[in-house]
Amino acid sequence: MYKCHACGKQFQSGERVSPLELWNEYLDEKRTYKELAKTHSTSVSTIRRVLYSEPPQFSPFLPHEAVVIIDTTYFGRKWGVMIFIDARTNRVLNRKFVKNETNALYHEGLQEIKRQGTRIVAVVCDGHTGLLESIITCPVQMCQFHQLQIVRRLLTSSPHLLAAKELRKICLEMKSHDEESFSQILTQWHDKWKHFLKERTTYKSGKSGYTHKRLRGAYGSLQHHLHWLFAYKNFPELQIPNTTNLLEGLNSEMKRRLASHNGLTKDRKQMFIKGFLKTWKSNPNISKKVSR
Repeated sequence: MYKCHACGKQFQSGERVSPLELWNEYLDEKRTYKELAKTHSTSVSTIRRVLYSEPPQFSPFLPHEAVVIIDTTYFGRKWGVMIFIDARTNRVLNRKFVKNETNALYHEGLQEIKRQGTRIVAVVCDGHTGLLESIITCPVQMCQFHQLQIVRRLLTSSPHLLAAKELRKICLEMKSHDEESFSQILTQWHDKWKHFLKERTTYKSGKSGYTHKRLRGAYGSLQHHLHWLFAYKNFPELQIPNTTNLLEGLNSEMKRRLASHNGLTKDRKQMFIKGFLKTWKSNPNISKKVSR
């Protein structure tokens, strides 16, 4: 640090560390403070100060319209980050740190995007309870992969019952159908196995219940979500993806890079995530690595 005795101004010699460049290096690979300090010919304390001051403010990307994919990824059991991404450009439109994902927070995030001047033409989500029904201003696509996961949890990957095997096979072939043909196949399956599904078991307590509860649950889930599983085919002009895979890729990459910097406090983890998401928006080369 130097001071001019004539005017009293202070100044530094040499080039200053670029916050954006530093964040890119810090996020792209595991780089210690010492390595970054050596690369930029500065002190470790300067590297810490630049990294953990507010990450550089990038100009927000505001498309005229967007197909918004929404999801929440958690870091432990106490907090997570809710992310809103444009499916067409792979840009992050909004993000929130949350304790729990709620429909109210999802709607709040969507309203913030609208207030920025972006028209939301469709939403893709994982089928969080009540969320599909609550979005009524545009088409909504439930992630088909998440639907398959629901069926897999209920029936397992290798069910023993013939009825369960057939239903799982129907679910695996979902992408080759549209809403009408898939509905017809489900109806045919139900008509074939309706008496089987009504079988009941009497327990030692004297009460009775359905014998094949998990099979009924899998069928019920498909029936309940049917209206939202094929929005991408019902509105082909909107170019709606049928899964949330694009956002899942972002979340996986974010966690992978964060895992390279063990020992960060919650505040510093959140600062890292802020920097990652802002760099993701401003650096399309990073996004391409995951979208392949």
